[in-house]
Amino acid sequence: MALALLAALAGAVVQAATGFGFALVLSPALFAVLDPAEAVTALLVLGAALSVLVLLEGHEVRPRLLAPMLVAALPGLALGALLLSLLSKEALQVGVGVAVVAAALWQLWHRAARTLPASVAGVLSGALTTSISINGPPLVLWLEGEGIRPAEFRATLAAAFLALDVVGAALIVSTRGSAAVDLEAVGPLLACVLGGYWVGALAFRRLDSERFFPVVLALVVCTGIASVLAGVL
Repeated sequence: MALALLAALAGAVVQAATGFGFALVLSPALFAVLDPAEAVTALLVLGAALSVLVLLEGHEVRPRLLAPMLVAALPGLALGALLLSLLSKEALQVGVGVAVVAAALWQLWHRAARTLPASVAGVLSGALTTSISINGPPLVLWLEGEGIRPAEFRATLAAAFLALDVVGAALIVSTRGSAAVDLEAVGPLLACVLGGYWVGALAFRRLDSERFFPVVLALVVCTGIASVLAGVL
Protein backbone atom coordinates (compact mmCIF):
# COMPACT_ATOMS: atom_id res chain seq x y z
CA MET A 1 0.00 0.00 0.00
CA ALA A 2 2.98 2.30 0.54
CA LEU A 3 3.66 2.20 -3.21
CA ALA A 4 0.04 3.17 -3.92
CA LEU A 5 0.33 6.17 -1.56
CA LEU A 6 3.48 7.35 -3.31
CA ALA A 7 1.85 6.83 -6.71
CA ALA A 8 -1.20 8.86 -5.63
CA LEU A 9 1.06 11.73 -4.65
CA ALA A 10 3.03 11.58 -7.90
CA GLY A 11 -0.09 11.16 -10.04
CA ALA A 12 -1.74 14.19 -8.46
CA VAL A 13 1.37 16.28 -9.17
CA VAL A 14 1.36 15.19 -12.83
CA GLN A 15 -2.34 15.84 -13.38
CA ALA A 16 -2.39 19.17 -11.57
CA ALA A 17 0.54 20.32 -13.70
CA THR A 18 -0.52 19.03 -17.12
CA GLY A 19 -4.27 18.35 -16.90
CA PHE A 20 -4.14 14.56 -16.89
CA GLY A 21 -2.02 11.55 -15.98
CA PHE A 22 -3.36 10.71 -12.51
CA ALA A 23 -4.78 7.31 -13.45
CA LEU A 24 -1.69 6.51 -15.54
CA VAL A 25 0.56 6.78 -12.50
CA LEU A 26 -1.76 5.34 -9.84
CA SER A 27 -3.67 2.56 -11.61
CA PRO A 28 -0.85 -0.04 -11.78
CA ALA A 29 -0.26 0.26 -8.04
CA LEU A 30 -3.96 0.09 -7.17
CA PHE A 31 -4.63 -2.87 -9.45
CA ALA A 32 -1.81 -4.66 -7.66
CA VAL A 33 -3.37 -4.29 -4.18
CA LEU A 34 -7.13 -4.14 -4.90
CA ASP A 35 -9.49 -6.15 -7.07
CA PRO A 36 -10.37 -4.51 -10.42
CA ALA A 37 -13.75 -3.07 -9.37
CA GLU A 38 -12.31 -1.61 -6.15
CA ALA A 39 -9.32 -0.19 -8.00
CA VAL A 40 -11.42 1.48 -10.69
CA THR A 41 -13.88 2.93 -8.17
CA ALA A 42 -11.06 4.30 -6.00
CA LEU A 43 -9.42 5.89 -9.02
CA LEU A 44 -12.69 7.53 -10.06
CA VAL A 45 -13.43 8.90 -6.58
CA LEU A 46 -9.90 10.25 -6.16
CA GLY A 47 -9.87 11.62 -9.70
CA ALA A 48 -13.13 13.46 -9.08
CA ALA A 49 -11.68 15.08 -5.95
CA LEU A 50 -8.59 16.18 -7.87
CA SER A 51 -10.73 17.65 -10.67
CA VAL A 52 -12.73 19.68 -8.15
CA LEU A 53 -9.51 21.23 -6.88
CA VAL A 54 -8.43 22.18 -10.39
CA LEU A 55 -11.82 23.72 -11.16
CA LEU A 56 -11.75 25.81 -7.99
CA GLU A 57 -8.74 27.67 -9.38
CA GLY A 58 -10.70 29.49 -12.10
CA HIS A 59 -13.56 29.49 -14.59
CA GLU A 60 -11.97 28.77 -17.97
CA VAL A 61 -14.05 25.72 -18.87
CA ARG A 62 -15.39 25.57 -22.45
CA PRO A 63 -18.92 24.17 -21.87
CA ARG A 64 -19.86 24.25 -25.57
CA LEU A 65 -17.03 21.83 -26.28
CA LEU A 66 -17.95 19.60 -23.36
CA ALA A 67 -21.65 19.08 -24.01
CA PRO A 68 -21.51 16.88 -27.16
CA MET A 69 -18.63 14.85 -25.75
CA LEU A 70 -20.46 14.10 -22.50
CA VAL A 71 -23.63 13.05 -24.32
CA ALA A 72 -21.60 10.64 -26.43
CA ALA A 73 -19.89 9.31 -23.30
CA LEU A 74 -23.10 7.94 -21.76
CA PRO A 75 -23.30 4.74 -23.84
CA GLY A 76 -19.54 4.38 -23.47
CA LEU A 77 -19.85 4.34 -19.67
CA ALA A 78 -22.33 1.48 -19.86
CA LEU A 79 -20.12 -0.38 -22.33
CA GLY A 80 -17.08 0.01 -20.09
CA ALA A 81 -18.94 -1.36 -17.07
CA LEU A 82 -19.92 -4.40 -19.15
CA LEU A 83 -16.33 -4.90 -20.35
CA LEU A 84 -15.08 -4.72 -16.77
CA SER A 85 -17.21 -7.73 -15.90
CA LEU A 86 -16.62 -9.73 -19.10
CA LEU A 87 -13.01 -9.23 -20.20
CA SER A 88 -9.72 -9.73 -18.44
CA LYS A 89 -7.87 -6.68 -17.26
CA GLU A 90 -4.80 -7.75 -19.26
CA ALA A 91 -6.70 -7.89 -22.57
CA LEU A 92 -8.19 -4.46 -22.00
CA GLN A 93 -4.85 -2.91 -21.07
CA VAL A 94 -3.05 -4.21 -24.16
CA GLY A 95 -5.79 -3.18 -26.60
CA VAL A 96 -6.16 0.28 -25.14
CA GLY A 97 -2.40 0.83 -24.95
CA VAL A 98 -1.84 0.02 -28.63
CA ALA A 99 -4.66 2.35 -29.69
CA VAL A 100 -3.45 5.19 -27.47
CA VAL A 101 0.14 5.06 -28.72
CA ALA A 102 -1.00 4.97 -32.35
CA ALA A 103 -3.32 7.96 -31.87
CA ALA A 104 -0.72 9.99 -29.99
CA LEU A 105 2.00 9.40 -32.57
CA TRP A 106 -0.38 10.42 -35.33
CA GLN A 107 -1.15 13.64 -33.50
CA LEU A 108 2.54 14.38 -32.96
CA TRP A 109 3.19 14.03 -36.67
CA HIS A 110 0.08 15.92 -37.78
CA ARG A 111 -0.35 18.70 -35.24
CA ALA A 112 -2.88 20.54 -37.40
CA ALA A 113 -5.15 17.53 -37.77
CA ARG A 114 -8.12 16.97 -35.49
CA THR A 115 -7.45 13.43 -34.46
CA LEU A 116 -10.75 12.70 -32.74
CA PRO A 117 -14.16 14.32 -33.02
CA ALA A 118 -16.05 14.98 -29.79
CA SER A 119 -18.42 12.07 -30.35
CA VAL A 120 -15.64 9.50 -30.75
CA ALA A 121 -13.68 10.93 -27.81
CA GLY A 122 -16.83 10.72 -25.70
CA VAL A 123 -17.59 7.08 -26.43
CA LEU A 124 -13.98 6.01 -25.96
CA SER A 125 -13.42 7.96 -22.76
CA GLY A 126 -16.72 6.73 -21.33
CA ALA A 127 -15.82 3.11 -22.02
CA LEU A 128 -12.34 3.58 -20.57
CA THR A 129 -13.71 5.28 -17.45
CA THR A 130 -15.64 2.28 -16.21
CA SER A 131 -13.31 -0.43 -17.56
CA ILE A 132 -9.73 0.53 -16.61
CA SER A 133 -10.21 4.17 -15.48
CA ILE A 134 -7.52 5.54 -17.84
CA ASN A 135 -9.88 7.84 -19.75
CA GLY A 136 -7.51 10.74 -20.45
CA PRO A 137 -5.94 9.97 -23.86
CA PRO A 138 -9.07 10.32 -26.06
CA LEU A 139 -10.01 13.56 -24.29
CA VAL A 140 -6.49 14.93 -24.55
CA LEU A 141 -6.22 14.16 -28.27
CA TRP A 142 -9.63 15.72 -28.90
CA LEU A 143 -9.01 18.92 -26.91
CA GLU A 144 -5.47 19.34 -28.19
CA GLY A 145 -6.90 19.35 -31.71
CA GLU A 146 -9.27 22.18 -30.76
CA GLY A 147 -6.33 24.56 -30.36
CA ILE A 148 -7.44 26.06 -27.05
CA ARG A 149 -5.17 27.78 -24.54
CA PRO A 150 -3.43 25.67 -21.86
CA ALA A 151 -5.55 27.12 -19.03
CA GLU A 152 -8.76 26.34 -20.96
CA PHE A 153 -7.42 22.91 -21.86
CA ARG A 154 -6.66 22.06 -18.24
CA ALA A 155 -9.95 23.39 -16.84
CA THR A 156 -12.11 21.82 -19.56
CA LEU A 157 -10.34 18.50 -19.11
CA ALA A 158 -10.92 18.69 -15.34
CA ALA A 159 -14.64 19.32 -15.91
CA ALA A 160 -14.81 16.33 -18.26
CA PHE A 161 -13.02 14.10 -15.76
CA LEU A 162 -15.29 15.22 -12.94
CA ALA A 163 -18.47 14.40 -14.85
CA LEU A 164 -17.19 11.05 -16.12
CA ASP A 165 -15.70 10.02 -12.77
CA VAL A 166 -18.85 10.80 -10.78
CA VAL A 167 -21.20 9.05 -13.21
CA GLY A 168 -18.79 6.15 -13.68
CA ALA A 169 -18.35 5.55 -9.95
CA ALA A 170 -22.10 5.73 -9.40
CA LEU A 171 -22.67 3.21 -12.19
CA ILE A 172 -20.14 0.73 -10.81
CA VAL A 173 -21.48 1.01 -7.26
CA SER A 174 -25.07 0.61 -8.48
CA THR A 175 -24.18 -2.62 -10.28
CA ARG A 176 -21.56 -4.03 -7.90
CA GLY A 177 -22.82 -2.73 -4.55
CA SER A 178 -20.93 -0.98 -1.77
CA ALA A 179 -18.31 -3.73 -1.83
CA ALA A 180 -16.81 -1.94 -4.84
CA VAL A 181 -15.62 0.88 -2.54
CA ASP A 182 -12.71 0.32 -0.15
CA LEU A 183 -13.02 3.30 2.21
CA GLU A 184 -9.99 2.25 4.25
CA ALA A 185 -7.83 2.61 1.14
CA VAL A 186 -9.46 5.77 -0.23
CA GLY A 187 -8.92 7.89 2.91
CA PRO A 188 -5.09 7.83 3.04
CA LEU A 189 -4.88 8.06 -0.74
CA LEU A 190 -7.02 11.21 -0.71
CA ALA A 191 -4.57 12.89 1.66
CA CYS A 192 -1.75 12.19 -0.80
CA VAL A 193 -3.85 13.55 -3.67
CA LEU A 194 -4.37 16.84 -1.83
CA GLY A 195 -0.64 17.23 -1.21
CA GLY A 196 0.27 16.36 -4.79
CA TYR A 197 -2.25 18.84 -6.18
CA TRP A 198 -0.57 21.84 -4.57
CA VAL A 199 2.82 20.89 -5.97
CA GLY A 200 1.42 20.26 -9.45
CA ALA A 201 -0.58 23.49 -9.52
CA LEU A 202 2.63 25.42 -8.86
CA ALA A 203 4.38 23.56 -11.67
CA PHE A 204 1.53 24.38 -14.10
CA ARG A 205 2.06 28.11 -13.58
CA ARG A 206 5.66 27.71 -14.70
CA LEU A 207 4.95 25.77 -17.91
CA ASP A 208 4.78 28.07 -20.94
CA SER A 209 2.32 27.35 -23.76
CA GLU A 210 5.05 26.33 -26.21
CA ARG A 211 6.16 23.49 -23.98
CA PHE A 212 2.73 22.55 -22.62
CA PHE A 213 1.27 20.43 -25.43
CA PRO A 214 4.47 18.49 -26.25
CA VAL A 215 4.64 17.50 -22.57
CA VAL A 216 0.98 16.46 -22.61
CA LEU A 217 1.33 14.38 -25.77
CA ALA A 218 4.45 12.72 -24.40
CA LEU A 219 2.36 11.66 -21.40
CA VAL A 220 -0.25 10.20 -23.75
CA VAL A 221 2.44 7.98 -25.29
CA CYS A 222 3.59 6.96 -21.81
CA THR A 223 -0.01 6.07 -20.96
CA GLY A 224 -0.24 3.69 -23.88
CA ILE A 225 3.14 2.06 -23.28
CA ALA A 226 2.40 1.59 -19.58
CA SER A 227 -0.95 0.03 -20.41
CA VAL A 228 0.60 -2.46 -22.84
CA LEU A 229 3.37 -3.41 -20.42
CA ALA A 230 0.93 -3.89 -17.56
CA GLY A 231 -1.13 -6.20 -19.75
CA VAL A 232 1.67 -8.45 -20.97
CA LEU A 233 3.92 -8.61 -17.89
